[in-house]
Amino acid sequence: MDKLIPIIILIVIIIVGFISKKIELSTIVKRIKFTTSYRNKFIQYINEIISEHHFNQNLYCELTSEVKEMQYELGEDGIFAFMTDLLKGVSVRNYQLLINFLPETREMLNGENSFILTERYNKSINDCDDMFIRHLGTLEKEHESIKQGLFNPFSSFSEGIKTIIMLPILLLNWFGFVSTEKTHKAKDSIVVKALDFIVTILSFAATIITIVVGWNDFWRIVFNLFK
Repeated sequence: MDKLIPIIILIVIIIVGFISKKIELSTIVKRIKFTTSYRNKFIQYINEIISEHHFNQNLYCELTSEVKEMQYELGEDGIFAFMTDLLKGVSVRNYQLLINFLPETREMLNGENSFILTERYNKSINDCDDMFIRHLGTLEKEHESIKQGLFNPFSSFSEGIKTIIMLPILLLNWFGFVSTEKTHKAKDSIVVKALDFIVTILSFAATIITIVVGWNDFWRIVFNLFK
């Protein structure tokens, strides 16, 4: 019975990790759909301005209403570490491309006769599209990585430990006390990753020792080695 309890705990943690992975896969699929939908609307909106010389107010409002969520979704893929704006004469660190460029698109029709402005807009448009493609690639690789390790018990055990460590923050998020943004940041933080690694190694080692030899026999072996 003493050895059965650790086995049950081990299986429960693996199941928790497996369920957590399935939820993460579903979340990534939703993020891919959101990013793809936003990109398609952005391309349609820009094409109407360039090809048809028409400013689509409805599309602009849709894009603007979701721009903060989209910029957060893009994360590092949507940020320039350093950007210099020669026209405005400013240099900015951690420049959020989409959230800053979208308001400028309202002036694109007015700047058609300016070669400098046209070049600037074209560059920003290409940068935005590259940003969307880059992020979709990041999400697809993440999805593929989780999918490949879905039935790996060691990977599921590690994910189960991380979920248990994150449980207090997850509960606070579910009840609305902590934002989703802060929850994601906490999950990806170095502290949580380090703690997850340490707890996973110790928990797995302790479980194996309990199942194979038992703690009494284990310490007896250790003391005999030192003697």
